[in-house]
Amino acid sequence: MSPDATRPVRLESDAAAQTLTVGWADGHVSVYSYEGLRRACPCAECRGGHGKMAEPVDPVVFDLPSLMTYEVKELRPAGNYALQIVWGDGHSSGLFRWEALRGYCPCGDCRGSA
Repeated sequence: MSPDATRPVRLESDAAAQTLTVGWADGHVSVYSYEGLRRACPCAECRGGHGKMAEPVDPVVFDLPSLMTYEVKELRPAGNYALQIVWGDGHSSGLFRWEALRGYCPCGDCRGSA
């Protein structure tokens, strides 16, 4: 994967659509459901302990139907390597590495089912 594939150039949170859109430097655009992001949260609390934080997330979480409505209060870049999402319920401890987010891209091209 090229460095541009994991360098975000645009972030857009859409509360009505319940999606986060990331535009990447290589021109690709990824659209993630809030529910999928919450299910994929990489923090120790959500993953069930520090030992499970490095385990990969099954990208199918982005295909599952949404059961709840979420609020995103803030999107915070964490250095040049990750995104921190501040959720409406105060949860904010998960850092989504850019490489991981690009790997979770739910579009047909990235999933191999274009």
